[in-house]
Amino acid sequence: MQAADRLAGGFTLAVVLLAITTAWFTRALGIEIALDRAVALLIVACPCALGLATPLALTAAIGRLARRGILVKGGAALERLARPGVLLLETGTLTEGKLALIGWSGSAHDGAFLAALESDVAGPHAEALRTLASDQSFNLALEHSHHWPGRGVSGRVDGRALLAGSPAFLAEHGVCVPVTEVERITRAAHSPIAFAVDGAYAGCAELGDRLRLGAAETLRTLRTEGWQPRILSGDHAEVVRAVAIELGLPPEAAQGGASPEEKLAAVHAARAAAAGRPVVMVGDGVNDAAALAAADVGIAVHGGAEASLEAADVHLGGSEAGPAAIVELFAGARGAMRTIRLCLGVSIAYNLLGAGLAAAGLISPILAAVLMPLSSLTVTALAFAPARAR
Repeated sequence: MQAADRLAGGFTLAVVLLAITTAWFTRALGIEIALDRAVALLIVACPCALGLATPLALTAAIGRLARRGILVKGGAALERLARPGVLLLETGTLTEGKLALIGWSGSAHDGAFLAALESDVAGPHAEALRTLASDQSFNLALEHSHHWPGRGVSGRVDGRALLAGSPAFLAEHGVCVPVTEVERITRAAHSPIAFAVDGAYAGCAELGDRLRLGAAETLRTLRTEGWQPRILSGDHAEVVRAVAIELGLPPEAAQGGASPEEKLAAVHAARAAAAGRPVVMVGDGVNDAAALAAADVGIAVHGGAEASLEAADVHLGGSEAGPAAIVELFAGARGAMRTIRLCLGVSIAYNLLGAGLAAAGLISPILAAVLMPLSSLTVTALAFAPARAR
């Protein structure tokens, strides 16, 4: 958009200089003829269409995407997405987002405590863990809890100190989690949620999710378009690595166990190494908010936490929104840029032709006033024409 503004400014200066030059060289024909040609040139070569081309094309593209459930906050995001760059994805945006409790190694009594601890926590992990609830869970009083985004939950239930989260989170609090149990769960590409009661290990929940339909094909399409997809997730590193392999990504393109701070650092590092290419972050959780805000373009998916939706530049709405919607978004951005270039080209050609005819005395000021709006109408028609095949 800034480039278009600079172009319109330069074109205006050129038109003014051309009008002065025309008046100077035609003064021998009479001052009235010289002024008529200069005025006609200024009228017919008005840069209105140049100034309208970019905002109209972007507005039309944003409207078309909105009708598909893809909400873009501004044209600047579309301009950045038109060029391929680095694409960082949270695993929750690649999976169905319907975590299920696959297994629980603790007792039913401890499972009830875990369900009570997760009773006021938002997110798919907590929702899956609440299925451990039994009749006893509803009689347990949650005294207080603290959510550590991307790591776990601590709190007190019926006077008992509880911890639930990643094995690393429990290890930070001095709780030893059996390595064999964690390895068994991660080898199955599932997420382990360890649990401790009063500082003692009490069990491990196994949560699993499935890849969204067409996720692997979507990433292959993005790679052929020049994008570099990577996984940046707070899930266990082994789970993330397994998901990457299933998606056809090399293991080194997957970073798991990342805290919100580590995600933010990863985005900054990617931007520093991107050499001007856009860095796009796709996330859905509270722990993604900082990374979404720091990326060149942040994309939040349907069902994500409110903080991620607020921080993102784009919202993939609709319950069926998934990786395929990212491809559609990028195609819409490229289409918008093509439309902008077409509108600018048509406007420049129209104005140059009109200026030449005016300088030659073939267009009067009145006729120039009639012809001038046609360029703006043409640009408007091109901007809002049905999208061409991508």
